[in-house]
Amino acid sequence: MLLDPIRVQTGRLTMRFLLGVLVGYCLRGKQRLLIATLTAIAVGCFIVLPAIALSLLALDVRRERLSRPPQTSVPALIGLDYKTAQTKARDANLSIRILAERRDLPLEPGTIIAQTPQGGERVDCGTVVGVTLSGEDQGKKQVTQ
Repeated sequence: MLLDPIRVQTGRLTMRFLLGVLVGYCLRGKQRLLIATLTAIAVGCFIVLPAIALSLLALDVRRERLSRPPQTSVPALIGLDYKTAQTKARDANLSIRILAERRDLPLEPGTIIAQTPQGGERVDCGTVVGVTLSGEDQGKKQVTQ
């Protein structure tokens, strides 16, 4: 929130004026009731009200943070087999969905070669992690038969 410079300046001048009046009456030593009243007004306006406003703001921020869903860190799943990756994701309160399967890579079938979101990212609990698995090359399978 940006503060309006004119309002800030006006507030400073008002505070200086009130403090000047208080100091003037204190120096003269007369009308103690007026001095006490002005002191109470100044303390209320410049100390108590801002303290109450800041306390309410702090409570509002705390409520907003508590209303957010819990988050977890995404584990690194690349290079793991599907079963191990599924266990790691479940331990982190996440689930896995196979997005694609690539059969053109010389890797053991069922190995995770890509994931989204990436390992280490913070996400809401229950988020689905999309993975790409390596599959068995169909050309090699036909040659061996």
